[in-house]
Amino acid sequence: MMHLHTLVNALQIKKSIVSKELDPRWLKYMPGWQEIPDNIQASRELYKNLFQAPIVFLIFCLCAYVLNNVSVFNLALSWIYVALRLWHYFVRISNPKISKRRIPFQYSLIVSLVLWIDIFIFLLK
Repeated sequence: MMHLHTLVNALQIKKSIVSKELDPRWLKYMPGWQEIPDNIQASRELYKNLFQAPIVFLIFCLCAYVLNNVSVFNLALSWIYVALRLWHYFVRISNPKISKRRIPFQYSLIVSLVLWIDIFIFLLK
């Protein structure tokens, strides 16, 4: 997903430079004097967010694998988590309002919490 959005972000920046909404020098210096178009700013924020929640999930996956706690339950919830993050991504790229992307984010957060609770229960046994 991150690689796909890198391409989307680059295309949006190129389009903004071609249409003269964005000064090409911004790419080199990212100066504060340049006002960034809203679509570019939203795309940059989404790119940064793609590295936040999934890191916790990836750590869970590594822990589950190392602890030999990979079950059908974990796998099913993990794929549900991935689907929810994809849903969140596509909602956010089409409409950056928080009210629109809140539901898939909350569901993915709940699934992540359940996965972590499951691994802690496994460790307590």
